[in-house]
Amino acid sequence: MEYVGILIFFLIALFVGLAFSLLNDILGPKTKEKMEGYPYECGVPVYDSEARGVFKQGYYLLGISLILFDIEVAFLFPWVVVFEEVGLYGLLGALLFIFILTLGLAYEWKKGALKWQM
Repeated sequence: MEYVGILIFFLIALFVGLAFSLLNDILGPKTKEKMEGYPYECGVPVYDSEARGVFKQGYYLLGISLILFDIEVAFLFPWVVVFEEVGLYGLLGALLFIFILTLGLAYEWKKGALKWQM
C-alpha cells in the first residue's frame, strides 16, 4: 500500500508521454524533409559514406568529456544527502574526489582537448 503513490505517478507519466506522442503524430507536420533521415553531429551533415572517411574527433572527445564529468559530479549528490552522518572522514573523501576531478580537467585542458577546432 505504501507504493501506491509511486505507481500512480508512473501511470500518469506514462499516460502523459503517450498522449504527447499521439498528439505529435496527429497535429505534427506530415511532409518529409530532404535531409530528415541523415545523421548529424553538432549540425554538420555527414556526406562521406565510406568507413575510412575522415571525421572530426573534436565533437566526440568533447562529448565524452562532458558526459564523464557530469557522471562524476553526479556521484557527489549522495554524499550531500548524508553529509551530517559521514563527518570529517566523508568531507575529506569528497574533497579528494573533487581534487582528482580537478586534476583530470587540468590534464585535459593542458593536452588541448577543450580547444574547439574546425
